[in-house]
Amino acid sequence: MIAELLVAAAMATQGTGPTLMLSVDRDRVAPGGVVTLTIRAVSSAPDAIRIDLPSLGGFELEGRSERSEVIPGDPGQSGRTTVVELRLRAITPGEWRIGPVSARQGVAFAIADPVTVTILGGAAPAISAGITARVARIIARAPPPPGLDDAGVSVALSDSTVTIGEQVDVVSIAWFDRGVRQRLRRAATLEPPQLEGLWSYAQPVPAGIAATRVVNGRTYDLFLRHQLAFALSQGTLEIPAARLNYSVPLSFQFFSQEERFDRSSQRTQLEVMALPASGREPAFTGAVGRELVLSTQLQPAAVRQREAVSLVVTLRGAGNVALWPPPTPAWPQGVRVYAEGSTEQTRIRDGWLTGTKIFRYLLIPDSSGAMVISTIRYPFFDPAEGQYQVTNAPAVTLVVSPASDRAIARAEPPPIRITERTPLADRLRGVVPAFPWWLILVLGPLIALARHPRQPRTRPVPRGAPSPVDPLSAAEQRLHRRVIGILGSVGAPEVVAAALHDAGIPRDTSDRVGNLLDRYRAARFSATPGDVAGLFRDTELVLKRLQGTTPRRGRSLRQRLTLVGLLAAGVSLAEAQVAPAQLYEAGAYRLAVDGFEREVQARPGVPGRWYNLGAAEYRAGNDAQALVAWTLAARLAPRDHSIRRALGLVPPAANVAAIALWSSPMTPNELWLVGLVIWVTGWGALALERRVRGRWLVLLAGALLAFALGEGLGRWYARPLAVVETSQLMRLAPHERAPGVGELAMLEVVEPLDELRGWVLLESAGGQKGWIPATALI
Repeated sequence: MIAELLVAAAMATQGTGPTLMLSVDRDRVAPGGVVTLTIRAVSSAPDAIRIDLPSLGGFELEGRSERSEVIPGDPGQSGRTTVVELRLRAITPGEWRIGPVSARQGVAFAIADPVTVTILGGAAPAISAGITARVARIIARAPPPPGLDDAGVSVALSDSTVTIGEQVDVVSIAWFDRGVRQRLRRAATLEPPQLEGLWSYAQPVPAGIAATRVVNGRTYDLFLRHQLAFALSQGTLEIPAARLNYSVPLSFQFFSQEERFDRSSQRTQLEVMALPASGREPAFTGAVGRELVLSTQLQPAAVRQREAVSLVVTLRGAGNVALWPPPTPAWPQGVRVYAEGSTEQTRIRDGWLTGTKIFRYLLIPDSSGAMVISTIRYPFFDPAEGQYQVTNAPAVTLVVSPASDRAIARAEPPPIRITERTPLADRLRGVVPAFPWWLILVLGPLIALARHPRQPRTRPVPRGAPSPVDPLSAAEQRLHRRVIGILGSVGAPEVVAAALHDAGIPRDTSDRVGNLLDRYRAARFSATPGDVAGLFRDTELVLKRLQGTTPRRGRSLRQRLTLVGLLAAGVSLAEAQVAPAQLYEAGAYRLAVDGFEREVQARPGVPGRWYNLGAAEYRAGNDAQALVAWTLAARLAPRDHSIRRALGLVPPAANVAAIALWSSPMTPNELWLVGLVIWVTGWGALALERRVRGRWLVLLAGALLAFALGEGLGRWYARPLAVVETSQLMRLAPHERAPGVGELAMLEVVEPLDELRGWVLLESAGGQKGWIPATALI
């Protein structure tokens, strides 16, 4: 009776056992391809499911993932689903059956039929494609670690004896028994040795199996880490041990515990020999490499006296590119040389570290004529040949023409500035936030008024109504004022829309502003204004959207044109690495312009930097750029006599232009601080005396006047102005074939009104309007 009950219970359990399914993502694969095998077990019982993995045949396990979840249901009726995914790499061609696969849940079990996968014909990849032939040879001759069982780690060297500067490959190899590796739930960690006394480069390696070896009848899968190293000194170096960490599950259950293992390799020694003394030239500086080739290039090959030219020396070959020393050319007489550093590019070719090292020199000839830079000899030691060799770069000739008469006859400006001091008023306004300043302005009147009785106020006499203004012009001016408050200037509609979007305005609002500007321009110049009421409604809507926008400080149109002109005046900014002051003193004014411009962009509030930029532009023959830079310097330091003297070297074309570039004896920030001091003094005196005196009211009026002058001067300086670089013909339309309407002289100051497709609409001092190319303005 009891036996019958046990059999019935076993049959009941068998009835609720798991359902097992086996599938692959594809049934035909080429050697080296990857197939995903999915094993899914579904059961109506919540107990853990154990899945026995099948034999893999002509595949190797590249990765494994497993997940299991309980399916909720009624009490006592919960189920479980377990999914195991195996990533299998095809190794041996043929038709292979993977399976069958069995699963157990308690005393119940299930079996899934095998699946057939065909590995197409072709050579089986014994070693991963990511391994070079040089590393493959190192792995092939590497002995297994002593006492190898389930797993181990070893370190193999390409050579046990090398010379200083010779390449040695350090390969850390993890050995895994295939059966043990297939049980791993997560990838093992292989830590290569920390190389001391060697200049090393870590190399990329394949994430999967690098090779397969059979040791004592057991199949081991090999994983590796690769380092390129170069010895720096003579002696015996000890390579530290590599470390391997992995965890093996104690059972096949999903939540089973894991046993951690930590394996270390044996230490390895590397013998480093000194470079031989025989055959070494006196000019040898320590270069070690294989197949080194040296070449030179002059950029440009012909210059004027005291103009800079770049000599590029390129060294190519195999070896430790970073440690190749610079060559030692024999420089001709009458030329100053400045080393600009070097750049490196490396890559692996056939297992060897190769690359290019470029040395740059800045040459400034002091005399005219043909200067010959003789053949450059570069001795080096070749470890492959075991002897010293020499690579030569052919001689090059630099043709130097006499300096231009204009550069010789021009008066010299005062010396350039070394100090980097920002004016005190600008520092205070820049360091202290705006809130404390406004708090000081408001607290003074509040304290003084609190200590005085309130005086009766007289009703102001109403004035007459203002004169009527064109509603269309008034609405357009309101829109212009708001745009100027955000950008500092108003240009072409498409330029304004893009600039507003860059300033943080939403795209739809910025596009609306550009559309409105275009509609206002069409309404002004067309015979029928169109829907003026709709234009007013759209303007009010846009102004409300722009009302909460915080203005962002940006460059005005004149400043943007200035930067464009300055960038176009010199060579690439990346060319000059020598200090700009040193280039200026050496006479390389065009390269000095680039250096001073970078300094100005880094700290535009330093007047000395603007002065240095103007001096370099002036010495390079760019009077318009010099006038702009010195004007900005004078507005930052208005009482500097050297800057005033320099401005006298580039007078504007007319008195009207001189008035437009006028600089006040005080800066706007200085006027603002003076007004603040007077303001606080006046209100403080009123608060202490408890009586209104006329002299304190005069003092407060003076403070208000200082505030007004500072604000007005700031607006005067912020006007969009431009300087004409060379004489230009103003045209009726923005096109080079349009008829002319007037002529602009060199160094004339104009006010840009609009910008369209590389042309600028401006108004001359005589009131004439016309278009000229934007490249002609600074």
